[in-house]
Amino acid sequence: MTETPLEYWLLPEGSSLLASAKSLLVIHHNDTLRAGNALRKQFADTSPNLIAQALDLTLLREKAAPFGAWTQHGFFTRQSLEQATAPVLAQHHAQRFAQCQHVVEICTGAGFDTAALARCVGDSGGRVTTIEANAEVAAMARQNLAAQNIQNVEVLYGLAEDVMQTLDVRHFDGLWCDPSRRDDRGRRIANPNEYAPSLTWLQNVSQRLMASSVAGIKISPAANLEYDTNWQREWIGYGNECREQTLWRGVQLVDGTVSLPDVSLQWSPPTELMNANVWDKPLQMLEGHFLIEPHGCLIRSGYLSGFFAERDIFLLDGHIAYGISVHEPPQSVWYQVFRIVEAFDFHRARLKERVIARGWGNSVEIKKRGFPETPDEIRKWLKLPASKNAPQNAGTVIITRVGAGHLVLLAERVVATSQF
Repeated sequence: MTETPLEYWLLPEGSSLLASAKSLLVIHHNDTLRAGNALRKQFADTSPNLIAQALDLTLLREKAAPFGAWTQHGFFTRQSLEQATAPVLAQHHAQRFAQCQHVVEICTGAGFDTAALARCVGDSGGRVTTIEANAEVAAMARQNLAAQNIQNVEVLYGLAEDVMQTLDVRHFDGLWCDPSRRDDRGRRIANPNEYAPSLTWLQNVSQRLMASSVAGIKISPAANLEYDTNWQREWIGYGNECREQTLWRGVQLVDGTVSLPDVSLQWSPPTELMNANVWDKPLQMLEGHFLIEPHGCLIRSGYLSGFFAERDIFLLDGHIAYGISVHEPPQSVWYQVFRIVEAFDFHRARLKERVIARGWGNSVEIKKRGFPETPDEIRKWLKLPASKNAPQNAGTVIITRVGAGHLVLLAERVVATSQF
């Protein structure tokens, strides 16, 4: 896709090549080698490069299918799909701009967020101007928006820092940006001021928008920023993952709000925030109680202690994101629950002995916090025999730091992961 203009694929020749690639991939069960050989025989005068690109685009369209039927006529790169915002999350962002008349979006990508923004503001006659630094990706976004019959968007090509100088920023009452957070080698960028464009530049631009404007900037969930009262932080989860951290200005939102759009739930820290008590009883008394593993967004928000305090849940350790409940808590997507059946100080030989004694074997679930080894590394040195029980009944081994030492909890899952 990087060497062939997008227009080629809209011509009869390109469309025919794509149609045959799709048919042959179905016949050969997505075996690109066999499908490619058949395609080269059928299109003997077509370059191998074009054949490869046709197969690649067809597979990308198949991967994009969950985003809607329009994707069968869409254009994507691997990176644009990997970074695509799930529809329910794109809609969640866009709703913040529902009252805006003219939103500027920086970093269009394949246009997934753009489409959601356009639909939201379009209900009240609004429009979107979006800026993309990559000419090929900008062309793809135009075609993707056209495939969805979205007509209230203008796609501009160029560096945002340059393009914005040609626009009258005071005419915009909304700004949305999902900046590039990876370098040229695909490595994650930790410092938001090294994003493209940088967080500082984006925040400065937002200050120049129309009065009472709305601004949203997506940053890494792992980014830790000094609190600025002009911006509110929202952590957004999807399933059991913390997918996003978004900075908002001009939105009625409590700082540290956690949203789960896929299940229409939200939690905000109370004005008078309490802190959970830390478990101070003998560790042996944990047996029969319940370990609480909170949703990743609650941990990232920095307000987990307050969430636990509202529910009479103890912190197992003041620096570790595990809770302890004396009573079985109600089922919730905010956390997973494990009934503790044994608790003892960490010792490799004893851990293996107790797991085998329970018949859990190698299908045991392993979790850890504040422990230097990964679950896979732990499983490797445990060398457990084949489990006597089915995997869903295999039990859970939890190794966590408590104070200066490490604690082992053998537990049974109460709330299944599938509920997320």
